[in-house]
Amino acid sequence: MTDKIINGTYKKDTPNEEIGYQKWEVKKTYEVDVLYTIVTKTKKEAEELLERKETPEHEVDEYGDTFRETIKSKFTSDLSGDEPVEWKKVEECIPTDEEDIDTGKRYINYDDPQWTKEDFEWIKNEDGTLIPIAKQHE
Repeated sequence: MTDKIINGTYKKDTPNEEIGYQKWEVKKTYEVDVLYTIVTKTKKEAEELLERKETPEHEVDEYGDTFRETIKSKFTSDLSGDEPVEWKKVEECIPTDEEDIDTGKRYINYDDPQWTKEDFEWIKNEDGTLIPIAKQHE
């Protein structure tokens, strides 16, 4: 590792570009249920991507403005009705917590992210703002 660990973090000033993206499952009822999986940085961006790319006619597997923003859908059942849209955050890409092999000290590695389904590990709210640290560890 040529870069230094500074204040318990590694590459915080130049983090991996995937960090901060969130994954959403969106269930929207047409004549069939369509389950969308959307990766964006905020729920608002996910809503905008859904608005631009949604289609009840066929399944979707496309990109948003960048290759990191994705939207996929699959038909899950034949239902009809006027049910509300259901949003569920299912994953978030976060930096990893690692240990320096030379010093034994823990640090946050912003260069090597991981996707997590564990909501207690998430660091962002739906709108992309940071979750206060006290709430992250409740």
